[in-house]
Amino acid sequence: MGHREKRRTSFFAPQSRRSFLRRAGYTAGAVVGAGLVTGCSDGADVRVGRSPGSSDTAFAHGVASGDPLADRVMLWSRVTPAMAGDVSVEWRLSESPDMTNPLRSGTVVTHAERDYTVKVDAAGLAPGTTYYYDFHALGTASPIGRTRTLPEAGVERLRMAVVSCSNYPFGFFNVYGRIAERADLDVVLHLGDYIYEYPGRGVPPEVNPDEYGDGRSLGRAPEPPYEIVTLDDYRTRYACYRTDPDLQAVHRQHPMIVVWDDHESANNSWQGGAQNHDPARGEGPWPKRETASVQAYYEWLPIRESEPDTPLPIYRSFDFGDLVRLNMLDTRLIGRDEQLDNNAENGFTDTGAYADSERTLIDNDQYDWLADQLQNSPARWQLLGQQVMFGQLKAVGAPNSANTENPDGQGGVFINADQWDGYPRARERVWRLIRGGQGAPNVAIDNIVVLTGDIHTSWAQDITEDPNNPDFYNPDTGTGSMAVEFVGTSVTSPGSNGDPESVKSQNPAMQYVELASRGYMLLDITRERVQSEWWFVDDIETRNDRQRFGAAYLVENSQNHVVAGEGASVERQTAPALAPVRANFNTDTA
Repeated sequence: MGHREKRRTSFFAPQSRRSFLRRAGYTAGAVVGAGLVTGCSDGADVRVGRSPGSSDTAFAHGVASGDPLADRVMLWSRVTPAMAGDVSVEWRLSESPDMTNPLRSGTVVTHAERDYTVKVDAAGLAPGTTYYYDFHALGTASPIGRTRTLPEAGVERLRMAVVSCSNYPFGFFNVYGRIAERADLDVVLHLGDYIYEYPGRGVPPEVNPDEYGDGRSLGRAPEPPYEIVTLDDYRTRYACYRTDPDLQAVHRQHPMIVVWDDHESANNSWQGGAQNHDPARGEGPWPKRETASVQAYYEWLPIRESEPDTPLPIYRSFDFGDLVRLNMLDTRLIGRDEQLDNNAENGFTDTGAYADSERTLIDNDQYDWLADQLQNSPARWQLLGQQVMFGQLKAVGAPNSANTENPDGQGGVFINADQWDGYPRARERVWRLIRGGQGAPNVAIDNIVVLTGDIHTSWAQDITEDPNNPDFYNPDTGTGSMAVEFVGTSVTSPGSNGDPESVKSQNPAMQYVELASRGYMLLDITRERVQSEWWFVDDIETRNDRQRFGAAYLVENSQNHVVAGEGASVERQTAPALAPVRANFNTDTA
């Protein structure tokens, strides 16, 4: 496969997710040094097993569950056969950690056409209940997994972890390990960049290892070693990631709700292509690559299958009783127009092509679906799980009135054309939906909490149309704010050495900015408030169990304004037991 110099379309093209603040004038100094590198870097085929009798052969990639509903949940595993052919797999589900007295069971057949993955939609379950499950095939039992259905009425508290941007060659997945240890979580949300498509092992040379990882010094060079393009490539990359023990652990202990970002296909993807895709250099037509990436995603993730003839609509909702409705959006592959180039120094303004009212980030079908979900929700809180920052991020702050070239536009110089800033009319349409009126139903929608990944840094901010206008928005009282946004940092992908105070000086809606640490968000949700906590790991260059509390910010019921919390929330005093480690994988005695 040929390689080429990557075309830069925004400050977040391959060498810039770390450097966007520096390039916008927020910082000076050297970029943070790269963390490098277990599992699949020895050149072994990560999708082929050894003898069926060994404990790690039949289920070498672990187990997982996801897309929980009140009466069902998806169960996942993958058989690793010693040779080709159909494989019959038994699954079981129990309320007991030791798998005694199974409540549900069945048999499914898997084969090479679905890369030997196994998915079961286990139905007929009780709401708000913890279950344990396993699989049996080829004389071997899988690890025991633990999952949980969604609650129905009467739920008063929820706890969920939020992650994104897990780059295998850049470091160890310590974040996943720490989340796996938390027994009191209801669910884990993954907001995208579950894998990265880039090559490893230092090839091609134009891909900066400081940005996307080399992996060799940590024993974490990805397979295949080249940029992934074909279905077999994507399958192999997923298999490589799923050899990681911490990723296996978090999947084993918690149900996960996932959505893709761009790197599950290619950097800065949009509905007609991607920045990191070039048919002229041997990568073929974009629809073929996109189809391959989507197929592998559905095969390897515990997500409920979409209709075979329409696999792209991944947006969907989850009701946690009448406390939370979670809406998972797709801001990548459906409806997004191509990112534009900058039209100003250090960024772009809401003028020219950016002012085009026809440019979209989500298509009409997804917008109509979102409007229906928000307007008819029975829940106290409306969570939007999505990929790119929704609030404004400016290199030069200015009120909307300063945009004399486009009097109806937004003011200032923006940094990142890949996020909602690059699609101002599309965002204004969602603003109108939230505010009510102006083409939307004349009813405002309160208690919207936007959850975002992608940017490898941590933020808490108010959502307002004119953040740099003190007559419209007050950052101390929240007057003028319609919603809030909590942005989580990455599992391993590198952040920035920018100055948070410089960022906040141009962006008064930003209440919290942390740019350097890797970690996860923990949401603690009650009827009175949603608190987001940022937990950080000490390092990713060694596999270790150290973590620290970073900060807590919250939004109170009906206030639509971010305020500082008083500290970490209290863990539940009683939580269902974590799934035990199976001592014997032989099905004759297990």
